[in-house]
Amino acid sequence: MTPQEVIACLLDQDEPEHNLAAIEHRQRLIKSWKIPQGSKVLEVGPGQGDFTVCLADAVGPTGQVVAVDPAPLDWGTPDYRTAQGFVLRSPLGSRIQFVQADPIDFLDAPTTATKSFDFIVFCHSIWYFSQPSFLPTMLSKARPCVANVLIAEYSLSTSHPSAVPHVLASLAANAVESFRGEDSKRNIRCALTPLRMIEAAEEVGWALSHEETVTPGEKQLDAFREVNMILKSRLFKADMESVQAGDKVKTMLQSMTYAVKASVDRLDGRLESVRNMDVWVARFGAKE
Repeated sequence: MTPQEVIACLLDQDEPEHNLAAIEHRQRLIKSWKIPQGSKVLEVGPGQGDFTVCLADAVGPTGQVVAVDPAPLDWGTPDYRTAQGFVLRSPLGSRIQFVQADPIDFLDAPTTATKSFDFIVFCHSIWYFSQPSFLPTMLSKARPCVANVLIAEYSLSTSHPSAVPHVLASLAANAVESFRGEDSKRNIRCALTPLRMIEAAEEVGWALSHEETVTPGEKQLDAFREVNMILKSRLFKADMESVQAGDKVKTMLQSMTYAVKASVDRLDGRLESVRNMDVWVARFGAKE
């Protein structure tokens, strides 16, 4: 399907330039991973289904995507129940099964152990985890039923100066999140680096077979949203000011947010000039 045809399978049609760039980015990830038609894929963290529809298109009519997310179905805008329902009624819906469950519990379930997946996919979902231990735990529990691991996550690096604010904003957001509780719903709670993700996979029996870094399209708005939150959100400011720590820690947090603003100022102070940082893309197979 063309990117436009895939987009038509999604409920949220706001911000068409961003939607197109985001779908093209996800289709590029699938091409890098070489997911063949007929594959059975386990997706962790599908949200409203933006990447799920790309996977369903890639696996074809004989493939299947099982998409597992722990978030309540009334979460998000539009909420998950409505957005996922729209996806299931689309031309790609018959290839998709959404499951509202903790991914670790899902992988632990006896019914999952009897299944076989060609791939488990983490597409921009790892940074949402509330604890860094969740990734190696999931990868360990996936060993009996999964053949390959696919990861796409921000690289904390960039080939474009206009993406520097995104890198700095991600670090600032993660620093504040490290003082918040498990019930936080922020986008960045566990900013693992590519090296740490490789180590986590290797520790539980996976071997890196391919990796590359890709640059997202400049029309994607993820960076703009994160930077805008750091600079303008009263809620984020309140969270930062409520951190119970000494003056040295508070000075560090203030300096990190200042660095975000200073990096935007270097772009003539225009938030609209901010673009997404580069993305690390990797594939792992079982160690021999």
